[in-house]
Amino acid sequence: MKFYRATQHKPALDLALALKDHTLNYFPADGSYDRRRHWRHVHSTTCTLSSLAQLAGLTRDATLMTRVKAFYDNGLGQLRDAIGWSPENSDPDCKFPERGEVNNSGDILETALILGAWGHVEYYHDAERILRGHILPSQLRDISWITNPPNPEGRDGLRDVAERTRGAWAFPAPHGHAFVGMQSIGFPMDVVGGTVGSLCEACRAATQFNERGHFVKLLLDHETDAIRVESPYTHPALTITLKKPGALHVRVPPWMVMDAVDGYSRIETPPVNAPVTIKFPLPTHELVLKHPTRTIRCRLRGDEVVAMDDCGMPLAFFAPLE
Repeated sequence: MKFYRATQHKPALDLALALKDHTLNYFPADGSYDRRRHWRHVHSTTCTLSSLAQLAGLTRDATLMTRVKAFYDNGLGQLRDAIGWSPENSDPDCKFPERGEVNNSGDILETALILGAWGHVEYYHDAERILRGHILPSQLRDISWITNPPNPEGRDGLRDVAERTRGAWAFPAPHGHAFVGMQSIGFPMDVVGGTVGSLCEACRAATQFNERGHFVKLLLDHETDAIRVESPYTHPALTITLKKPGALHVRVPPWMVMDAVDGYSRIETPPVNAPVTIKFPLPTHELVLKHPTRTIRCRLRGDEVVAMDDCGMPLAFFAPLE
């Protein structure tokens, strides 16, 4: 579907439509999840769901989008937690139940963005929390703990392993790179590729400019030829500078106290080339993430996780929750 979106190559759409007829057998109208039918490889389920969402969005298939939304709201809850972590293996007897896969989280993110664009604005909130609560924190940035292997023969595959792995994603627990019972930590490039593709979709969806004006959907630092957004997470306030005239619509998260219509606060005639500043607190609140073998507490500032139980494991993403 992404190839079709970019090229309008009809055989790609024809293939997608043929695959849809088969894959819908796994996504019933009631949105339920059956592990025996989906098997244990969760990425197979999440990537198919996001692909069906892409097909529904590009072909304006309301019936198919309803099927996608039903699974997102129901069955998907067995394959993710509140910040978007998702297990690599759904087998209840899996030896490593905290081993996640960021590919899955990226698929969930992409599906949420498509549902948000379809008119269900609340899914943008889920998308932003997945970004801030799991996908971005789980990127490998600190490589100080990685030891480059001996390489007496000068093999390219063993050269500068730590530095070349910086920036990758893989199979994290909700709280860090190390999951309970781990034997090793790896960063395979297929997970990196899938995650980067999902981040591209988030960048694409962050703002929009059309005949109705400007829409700020994700509160990210973001700039296009139509708008510049300075995030309240990285600046003292949300500041928006328009480069083109038009009404301004800002998505209102459920924890923000502002007047909103259909999920957006609207400014009818904002200035052009002058900043519009919206000040509001990022409230602190706590969530309990429910997992097969434990519960994990986390503290958020807005939609950004600032502290979390580390379950006694090293290489945590966040400060420990006292």
